[in-house]
Amino acid sequence: MAKTKIGYSAQDTPNDKLTGQATYKEETEDLKNRLARALADYQNLVKRLEREQGEIYLRATRNFVEDLLPVFDDLERAQVHLQDQGLGMGMEHLQRVLDSHGVAEITAKTGDEFDSGIHEAIDSVSPPAGGGGSKNTLAQILSKGYKWKDGKVIRPAKVQVYKGEN
Repeated sequence: MAKTKIGYSAQDTPNDKLTGQATYKEETEDLKNRLARALADYQNLVKRLEREQGEIYLRATRNFVEDLLPVFDDLERAQVHLQDQGLGMGMEHLQRVLDSHGVAEITAKTGDEFDSGIHEAIDSVSPPAGGGGSKNTLAQILSKGYKWKDGKVIRPAKVQVYKGEN
């Protein structure tokens, strides 16, 4: 950046004053442009950091939920056998916490059509002799599946599927 003198002296000609003013205007414009670019860079940095922070939060939440779901499954199995009121209340509270973080249970029931997007086939079985099972329908739900509220699967439901028609 060129150095300019500040102020005018008595020896300056009107031409010198005009040239100095033009230089000040150019420098002022240059500084305004540099400031605008710096501000835009700062705003882009803030947006990028907010986006990255959100991604980190989602990754951490996802990892935590994936680690927590097997524990929740164990508690459900224990509740089936114990029928303990305190355990039931704790599980309800945990379910509300999962809900508040955007976790939803994948709805799967016997007789539903198998969907590889939300189900994981662990086994296939023949339909019962008396009827009641169609090919590629769910015979049994072995383990619940979970997804985010936006539909992205956290863990597919583990199922047993009928392998043939009756």
